[in-house]
Amino acid sequence: MQFHLPEYFVADLLVTIAFGLVAIFLLILGYRVFDKLTPGLPFDETLKSGNIAAAIVIGSFILGLCLVITRVITAVLGT
Repeated sequence: MQFHLPEYFVADLLVTIAFGLVAIFLLILGYRVFDKLTPGLPFDETLKSGNIAAAIVIGSFILGLCLVITRVITAVLGT
């Protein structure tokens, strides 16, 4: 059984990997900015101590940031 991939498969795969890396970079950058803007809230130490509420706040922030990054990437692609 042979598979015939479309000729644009490799290009689409590379673009997907590139935008995935950009999204991960923007996510890390957004978390760092959020951490710097809230100096009174030591999220790293709070998460290490097992605070579930802090984990929910950080998780919600990351999900919200992912939605924004998704919209930016789709706007750049024009889809």
